[in-house]
Amino acid sequence: MKPTFRRLRREEVATAADLFLVSLAELARAHGLPAPVSYTRESVVPAYEHLLETGIFEVAELDGKIVGIAAATVRGSIWFLAMFWVLPQYKLQGIGRPLLERVQRLGDEQGASVRCVWSSLDFAAIGSYLKLGMMPAGPIFTFAGAIRTAPAMHGESHVAELEPGQASTIDRLVRGVEREQDHAFFRARGMHGHQLAIEDRVAGYFYVKDGVIGPAAWSDPASGEALLSHALQQASRRATEVKLIALGVNQTAIRVATAAGLRLVSASHFMTSAAFGKLDCYLPSGPALF
Repeated sequence: MKPTFRRLRREEVATAADLFLVSLAELARAHGLPAPVSYTRESVVPAYEHLLETGIFEVAELDGKIVGIAAATVRGSIWFLAMFWVLPQYKLQGIGRPLLERVQRLGDEQGASVRCVWSSLDFAAIGSYLKLGMMPAGPIFTFAGAIRTAPAMHGESHVAELEPGQASTIDRLVRGVEREQDHAFFRARGMHGHQLAIEDRVAGYFYVKDGVIGPAAWSDPASGEALLSHALQQASRRATEVKLIALGVNQTAIRVATAAGLRLVSASHFMTSAAFGKLDCYLPSGPALF
């Protein structure tokens, strides 16, 4: 029987979350990695609801059973593949590729011209991304741990509560597009947004929740250390261990994280069909919304 493809229904979000959790656990096992514990149905479902409401969320169905899921956001010209999973027992059966191409085509219809993804370690998935024109753009490093050396604070800088308009201004500069719907989601999830001012000029923003930093963006490389120093300070007030994710091109964030004593705990890949924004001044929030 051939699979059919359609949009995910709201009442199926929990099913999609369970498919992701099963597939992620199997991927970790296949690569000899510990079972992931940071994802649960309770943490995944809100993100999937947001993707369904504000993006593209398609499923592959076989004999009445959802066997594959793929979702993407389109923010301006940028199509970001938020997730792409096929149940392990249905892999390499002609299901994943047409599902992925369907989500890509729907993005093209919405005006997307740049495709990008935070890729897992799955070689078959990476091969599919290459065929869609997404080329390797460097690693993504995750750093975590207790701060062992407090970062130097910059006396001319200070932080305040993030204003949505300021976030959009920084996003246009750093990401190339706005995404107010995602900022609304971050606020609804209890993430604390801060904006950095240097000599009365707003130079960036960052979010913190439970010690996790991101997303974060700053207007120019010279502002990065000041923003990250404040972000690490705010994160350490909320948790004994902190975490941040840095793209390989963001050498400022990598230097600050290692100088603070954080450990490199995982690495993955960023792939894109074209360069965009100023990603050397950006920390992603994670693989679902980048």
